Amino acid sequence: MSRRFFLLFLGWLVLAPAWAEDVIHLILSDQGGAYQEAAEAFRAGIGQRQAIKVWSLADLSASQVQGITRTADLIVPVGVKAARFIAEHHAGQAAVLSLMIPRAVSEKLQWPSSLGRRKVSAVFIDQPPSRSIGLAEAAFPAARRVGLLISAENAGIGKLLLQESARRNLRLNVETVDTADDVAPALRRVLPESDLLLLVPDAIAINAGNAQNVLLTTYRFRVPVLGFSQGLSKAGAVASVYSSPAQIGSQGALMATRWLQGGELPPPQHAGEFSIAFNSHVARSLGVLLPNEDDIRRKLGAHSE
Repeated sequence: MSRRFFLLFLGWLVLAPAWAEDVIHLILSDQGGAYQEAAEAFRAGIGQRQAIKVWSLADLSASQVQGITRTADLIVPVGVKAARFIAEHHAGQAAVLSLMIPRAVSEKLQWPSSLGRRKVSAVFIDQPPSRSIGLAEAAFPAARRVGLLISAENAGIGKLLLQESARRNLRLNVETVDTADDVAPALRRVLPESDLLLLVPDAIAINAGNAQNVLLTTYRFRVPVLGFSQGLSKAGAVASVYSSPAQIGSQGALMATRWLQGGELPPPQHAGEFSIAFNSHVARSLGVLLPNEDDIRRKLGAHSE
């Protein structure tokens, strides 16, 4: 080997893109917090059988994502921002397993036509309608009218919740909002007609910017809230059913293992593991008598929090 060729080869080894390695690429929407928790559970679930590289979305350009998706076998975006960025810049080769994204977002992502049905999957952050409505029925047995506030993006989820509510002889009152300014008046319309307000992940209807106002409004109307995260219960929702980032990450690892073993991803799905959180202080303030928590958890097969 000539000296010149050797130096060129050595330079390639140093400068070659990291995605040239045989690894699973975890791409987090942001550093730390829930995204890191999901990533750590995913890595623990995979164990030593496969190398994993973790990226923060802020550290990746569009061209880098194109390079990764052109040469890697499996990409795992964690969170909505990462999933949307990967979908926008996917070069058409790598399989994609998205974690911690709402079902409505997952169903609207546009992937290259070269990716077959078994090369795109997800573990949703929201709960299946049977689980959310099941908790409403178990924790609030006297409630017959359930309010729901969603944006147009969640119209499909709203239909599924309507079907599940009807199956359980509950009336679902749905208010649809188009902008953040619509949330307050929509609440004033739906709360007087509801014994309980159900919240689902929705970028417009409930987000970090308006969650406190939504919970304060429901409290003034004396309507308990059923949320979708432990944080919402701490902030004022009487009860919440949710899958933690660690539970979602662990399920993602099981699905990725299927990919490693057979080259196919299972279909997009809700997390099988879930938890329930209660705010007994708010329940007492609203005069809500919660049934025995252990009984509710047994009915739904949930983990305690």
